[in-house]
Order: sequence, then structure tokens, then C-alpha cells
Amino acid sequence: MEKDGLDAVFFSIYVGQRADFSDSAYARALATDLTLFDAVHTMADQLAPERIDIAYTAADVRRIHKSGKKVALMGVENGYGIGQDITNVKKFHDRGARYLALSHDGHNQLTDSNTGDTDGVWKWNGLSPLGKQAVEEANKYGIMMDISHPSRQSNLQVMAMSKAPVIASHSGVRALCDHRRNLDDEQLLALKKNGGVVQLVALSSFVKTPIPGSP
Repeated sequence: MEKDGLDAVFFSIYVGQRADFSDSAYARALATDLTLFDAVHTMADQLAPERIDIAYTAADVRRIHKSGKKVALMGVENGYGIGQDITNVKKFHDRGARYLALSHDGHNQLTDSNTGDTDGVWKWNGLSPLGKQAVEEANKYGIMMDISHPSRQSNLQVMAMSKAPVIASHSGVRALCDHRRNLDDEQLLALKKNGGVVQLVALSSFVKTPIPGSP
């Protein structure tokens, strides 16, 4: 960050999706999430407190940057670790989470993932009842919803529900590249109505559709 002029970064609090929805699996995922939160806090509080600090608000970002330090933020990349306990949304907020992606690659207890676009198999046809509660909790505590990985139907439901603008932290445009995770025109127009933003992903598979027969 210092060498190349990167002022601020969202550290990803990420656990991969599993097909195991037992209490013990949720407990393991939550423990991983909390360990990753702790790692960011250890870096900022103990390892390099004179070089980087954690931001919890936009004002914090400006203040820390003005001080000459780098800015650390945190976002939860998969809501799997919430388990069946909706109070974990607040626990994530208190640890520093400022965005929440309900799923990653695979359906979970909160929502369908974009992966259902491949085989046509859906778990909830959008958000689950618990997933809808998670959106409400995120709105309550000031956590942005990230729609880069859930299914199309889930994303439309999140944007219709959310009282705050949402983000697509790393997405592409489906009209330009037909990848299941890219946003189609209906989602983009809904995002415009919601007041949210898209950060375009640079990975080639989300930008270029391969020419048939090409190597």
C-alpha cells in the first residue's frame, strides 16, 4: 500500500461455502470469520499502529488518510458464518464489518447464489426468511449490502427491500459478457433506482466472452 499509493482497502472476511448446514458447520464458519476480524485488529492495533488504522465511518476514512496512515476497512464476503443466529449481524458490525455479501459461490441458509444459473437448481428462489431478516439487520446497523455473488432474483429482492443504497463490489455487465455472476440490465436499472454503485471487476472471465472454438 505504501509503495504503490493505495490509501484504503477493504479486507475480506471470507469463508468458502459448504453444503453442510449443521450447527457445528455454522460454528466453524463463524469462528473463521471472527479470527479474520481479529487478524485485522491485530495488524492495526499491535503490529503497525503507526502505519494503518481501522475506519468505521466515512469520516474515519478522511481523518485517517489526513493523518498519513493507511486505512483498513472490513467486509464480510459470505453470510454463511451468520448461521441461524441473526444477532451475528450486529456482532460483525461491532467487529468492523461495513459491507455484507449474503452468499458466495453456493446457496446457503440466507439466499440463493449465482451458481444456480448453471444448473437451474434453486434453494429459495431469492432470499430465505432469515436472509430477509439479515437485510433488515444490516440496514439497522449501517452495513452495506453487497450483491456481487447472490442470484439475480436475490439481488432484485435485496434492492427492493434495502432502505440504503447497495453495492456490487466486484461485478461485470452481462450484456457485454454473458457470465452468470454479471449483472443484467434489469439489475443495473434496479441498482440505479436504489442509488447504489458497481465496481467493475477486471478478471478476464467477467469481461470477455470467449469466441467459440478459440483456445
